[in-house]
Parts: sequence; C-alpha cells; structure tokens
Amino acid sequence: MLYEFGIFPVAVDIYLEGYEGRPWETAPFRHRSGWLMVSEARMVMPFGTWRRPLIACISDQGEVYAPSIAARLLAVPISLPKDPEIDPPEALEEAMDALYWDFLGAMDLENMRYLHDAEERVEGKIQIFEAQCAGFERKLFAIIRELRSERRREGVADARREAVDAHLKRLGEMLDELAHGMRLRAGEMRRETEELEKVIFSSLTDHGEIEHLYTVHWTARRGRRGMTLRFPLFQEEPYSAEAWRNSDQSGIPHGSVTEELTAIRFGVQE
Repeated sequence: MLYEFGIFPVAVDIYLEGYEGRPWETAPFRHRSGWLMVSEARMVMPFGTWRRPLIACISDQGEVYAPSIAARLLAVPISLPKDPEIDPPEALEEAMDALYWDFLGAMDLENMRYLHDAEERVEGKIQIFEAQCAGFERKLFAIIRELRSERRREGVADARREAVDAHLKRLGEMLDELAHGMRLRAGEMRRETEELEKVIFSSLTDHGEIEHLYTVHWTARRGRRGMTLRFPLFQEEPYSAEAWRNSDQSGIPHGSVTEELTAIRFGVQE
C-alpha cells in the first residue's frame, strides 16, 4: 500500500487475490470496505526514543480490526488513489486515540522495566564493590592483629614499639577512610539510578507526540492488478529501543508499580 498519500484522506481499491501471504489472512476484508488510519507515536527520553506505528482500521459495517490484522492491508495491491466520496467517521479517530493511550501505557511499563534493570545492574555493582572493600578490610584487620600481638611480646625494643604504634594508627585511619569512601561510592552509584528514576517518572506526565501519516478509505475488489508497495516500518516488534532490555526478560513485578502508573495516567487524563 502507498505510504505517501499526504495528510488528506484518499480512497483506493484493494485486490486481496494479489496478497502474497496465506489466503485466510485477508479473509476479514473480503466483501468489505472501510477506513485505515496510520500514524507514528513517539516518546523522546534522554536515553533514547520510543517509537511505534499505530494502525487503526474499521469497516463500513462497524467492525474494528486489530492492528496486527489491519497491517495486512499494507501488503496488498491497490489502485491509484482518488478522492473519497465520504468523510472518515469519528469512530476511526476514537480507535486511533485508544491505540495511542495503549502506546503510552506500554511505554510506561517499558520505561519502568528499563529502570528496574538499571537498578539491578547498579545493585550488582555495589555488591561487588562492597565485597571487595570487605576483603580489603579483612586484610587490614589481620595486619592489625599481628602488629598488636607483636607489640605485646616481651623484649620488643622501644623504637620498634613506636614504629608499631605509628603503623597501627595509620591502619586505623585507613579503616575509617575505607568505610567513608565505601559509603560515598555506593551513594554515588545509587544516585545514578535516582536521577534516572526522576526522568522516567517525569515522563509519566508526558504525552509524547503522534504524527499522522495517512488516512485511506479502502474497498476490496476481485482481481490481482494494482501496485504493491510495502511499508517497511510495520514489523512484529516495533520498539526501536527493544535492545535496551539486554538478555533479561524477567520483567518488573506487577501490582504496586502498575497501580501507581495507572493512577498517574488517570490523573493526567483528568
């Protein structure tokens, strides 16, 4: 199907027999006509941009097609466009609005998943850092025990005792510095995710943006003639930031997070 119709509605005939996929996939459009609206939703974040194509489609008989089914219209031969004889119904805009709100809700959950993964990575780094600090601390305590044992021995020269005391004092200072530095570094790493959390939660009040691509009134016809121009944007996995998930697909726990997102979203709508 054409992808540069412009902002004004057009009408085309579609030829289902020219569809290259399985015949049953176009069965919902046989002996039907209707409207197709295609837009692209975007939400810009400091760490990337979420994108999703939105495909709203309804028949003139009042049937609403799921986006996965409606996308098949983008791979069938069509006629040259012409001016439609009727205007798009309000139900088409309503269907697109519903898809857009679904996009916002899905992006909220994806952002929370990203935050959850980032927090887990930081906590993992903190645990490794603290384990390394604890290992170094154990070595310092072992040296301190040896020096104290040496100082208590009989026959140790005064000069050696003074050197041991100085060494013990320095080791005590190192323990204090280690504890202080460990707290500071762990706090710095946690603040990184705190900043990310602020950005993500502030995005919950951002409605992003939606760009209208085209609106088409289609009528199914018999035959195989026509043009077949596929629109490559529409794939099974439309998220441009899917790679952010890495290999962890466990997801975030439902419940409090989902309820909080819902409350924030409903607050925005009101």
